[in-house]
Amino acid sequence: MKRRTLVQCMMLAPALLAAPTWAQDFPNRPVKLVVPFAAGGPADIQARWLAVKLSPILGQQVVIENKGGAGGILGAQTVATSAPDGYTLLFASTGAIAVAPYLSDKLGYDPKKDLVPVVRVGTAPTVLVASANSPFHNLAEMIAAAKSSPGKVTFASAGPGTSLHLGAELLAREAGVKLTHVPYRGAAPALADVIAGTVDVVFADAPVVLPFLQSGKMRALTIGTPQRIPGLPDVPTTAEGGYKNALVSTWYGMLAPGKTPAAVVGKINAAVNQVLQSAEAKTYFTAQSLQINGGTPQQFGEFIDTESTRWTALAKSIGVKME
Repeated sequence: MKRRTLVQCMMLAPALLAAPTWAQDFPNRPVKLVVPFAAGGPADIQARWLAVKLSPILGQQVVIENKGGAGGILGAQTVATSAPDGYTLLFASTGAIAVAPYLSDKLGYDPKKDLVPVVRVGTAPTVLVASANSPFHNLAEMIAAAKSSPGKVTFASAGPGTSLHLGAELLAREAGVKLTHVPYRGAAPALADVIAGTVDVVFADAPVVLPFLQSGKMRALTIGTPQRIPGLPDVPTTAEGGYKNALVSTWYGMLAPGKTPAAVVGKINAAVNQVLQSAEAKTYFTAQSLQINGGTPQQFGEFIDTESTRWTALAKSIGVKME
């Protein structure tokens, strides 16, 4: 028995010694950051900015891969079923992480077990916008139209269960009106159709709509924050419009496949926090009307749980179902 035990220990020794060395060597090849929405949307824009800043810190290129569909579930599933080695990561937003996974009966992964929080990156206020040629010049006009013709006013989203979807549903519930949802595979195509006038409005992240507002292609009706924001000082809040509970924001975060070694998760977390603490990040986030978050994986995990409870309750109450 002693001889067998000695042989087993000798066989295990290389693996035990290699584990910490492997974690220390991470990364030694490019890292893929999956964005579960179409290119050009808010999650994609923030992920690409972050990837550029992370690459020199990690010493390897961080490559973006867009995999949209099902409100972020398809991209999340790609990461959840990837090798837990830190080389495939997920950059997603509120709906894709905390809501959509809990509204599907056909989910190919367990969000609690197959994804591990790495770091919460930032939070964006959302703005209800319409085309510059829209008949709606403010929130009151839109609500009045929705009340006179229930279901006629349409709103776009990045997919069922996303913050863009639930934000509009929350506002509709507070205002006591019926709006018709038109889902897309990401925010970029949703915005394009609102600009074209195909869909009436969309609740979108401030950083994404700012250029369209500044160029005159879009018109801001309201912003889902308690107070007005510096980037859009003339845009009234939902609270000012009489709907103080219609508060909507989109947060972004990074996750890794479940069972990714804690040392690797910690290394990625430290690298992202280093980026977020830089003067360049402060300048960029302020210009985009974004709030910097950061923090530990544990803090992000607790935050996801809280947000999931809040938004999933709303989604289920209005009958949102992921296909």
